[in-house]
Amino acid sequence: MPDYGQRLKGVASVRTFAGTAGALLLAAFLIGGAAPGAAQEVSIKVLVNDSPISDYDIDQRERFLAITTQQQPSPALKKQATDMLIDERLQMQEGRKLGVTPDEDDITKILEDMAQKNKLSVDGLATALGQAGVNIKTLKDRIRAQMVWQETVRRKFRRDVQIGDADVDKAMSDAGEEGGGGAPEETALQLRQVKFEIPAGADQRTIAARLAAAEDLRTRFGSCAELAKGVNGASVKTLQDQKPASLAQPARLLVMNAKIGQMTPPTISAAAVELYAVCGKRSFRGDDDARAETQRKLMNQEMSLRAERLLRDLRQEAFIEYR
Repeated sequence: MPDYGQRLKGVASVRTFAGTAGALLLAAFLIGGAAPGAAQEVSIKVLVNDSPISDYDIDQRERFLAITTQQQPSPALKKQATDMLIDERLQMQEGRKLGVTPDEDDITKILEDMAQKNKLSVDGLATALGQAGVNIKTLKDRIRAQMVWQETVRRKFRRDVQIGDADVDKAMSDAGEEGGGGAPEETALQLRQVKFEIPAGADQRTIAARLAAAEDLRTRFGSCAELAKGVNGASVKTLQDQKPASLAQPARLLVMNAKIGQMTPPTISAAAVELYAVCGKRSFRGDDDARAETQRKLMNQEMSLRAERLLRDLRQEAFIEYR
């Protein structure tokens, strides 16, 4: 399943579809001119919540599957084509509920990439498919449905799926990476940064007042949870997995020496009086790229599971009529 950690912009879809392009075109040319039959009357075979699927839709998808899977047309393949179309109708309907609109430019980019990999233009790709009796619209519809479904799942579950550091550490350990093998141990901090802004050109009295307010906050500080409600006269920013090296001195030294649940003494910069509440610390091994990749994989796995459950629920709730 494509990566859910970012909006689809063609690259992920290319990986999904372009992998079959070579076999698709090879099979198309081997079939060699198996052109579509004569025009025939189209009839509705399935209704999915009043969205029709015609015998032409099913025939086209069956031909497409025969090419991409190198199978012969059969009742089983026709059923697979029908089920795939039903799923796509449900996916598109759910996407419309959330206002998901496919980006036609992205579809064009995917087709261009597929064609380029086969040393063809998009028109050439359409011709190759046509030789197997497949309208390129069938491929476009497939790509469009997957794009809409990816974005739909992302919107529905992006706030529910959280992959924490412990999950990443366990996955890397299970994979034999030991959180990064022989990489040096690093520290990551969970901080809340409080800033009492100093206006440009402020006099010493104003600066002293900001400093006094910061000292008063530090004296009264009890827990990080208190800062979630905000601080009068100051801005509060949550910093997750902050590496100490990214902080300027003396703030870096102060947060490293502070215990969890403590607030650092205030420091003065040209623009603000700053304090940091240390809400958590953790040590880990592993470079950022490896950890980010592991986190993406875990996110994709969890999103895939939720997508499967959502589609199953949509099927159970849908009105599907076979004719």
